[in-house]
Amino acid sequence: MTVEFLLLGPEEAARLEEPLMAMWLRAFAGPPYAVTERDLPRVRALFRRHCRTPGFRMVAAMAGGKPVGFAYGFPRSPGEPWTEEVAASLSPAVRERWLAGAFGFVEFAVDPAYQGLGVGSALHDRLLATAREDRAVLTVHARAPAADFYAKRGWQRLGWLKGVPYRILGKELKKG
Repeated sequence: MTVEFLLLGPEEAARLEEPLMAMWLRAFAGPPYAVTERDLPRVRALFRRHCRTPGFRMVAAMAGGKPVGFAYGFPRSPGEPWTEEVAASLSPAVRERWLAGAFGFVEFAVDPAYQGLGVGSALHDRLLATAREDRAVLTVHARAPAADFYAKRGWQRLGWLKGVPYRILGKELKKG
């Protein structure tokens, strides 16, 4: 089946909430996340908040009119819970270099039936191509398959979140 990639703003992404949540659940059902339907209220609330964040954009992979993958992000700002948690886990020099004005690669998921087919690579590259910032940051569980995916794409480890097995990664973005 043909996969189409769409760049979506917050309103368009919000209209896809139901099928995105269903696909997200399938993508994160395995270890190390092992999410279930009980996690959906929290994830829905977070998704809705993210859609309202200035600069939000999503790249959705669509097949047969349904999402089979997505990646979204937005510029990170001081005062956000994620930014503050990451900042507390980094040295002052790393924090200043990487967090101030970085693009946040916030969420990334590919339906298991479409993994290994290049969908994730296309989502990753297309979303980062929208960034106006010169660097990007994210966190990923150390045992998640995506940890190796990011390493192969030039993300570097900046540190670890305090108290949890999540890597903090950064990537220089070539502009111009």
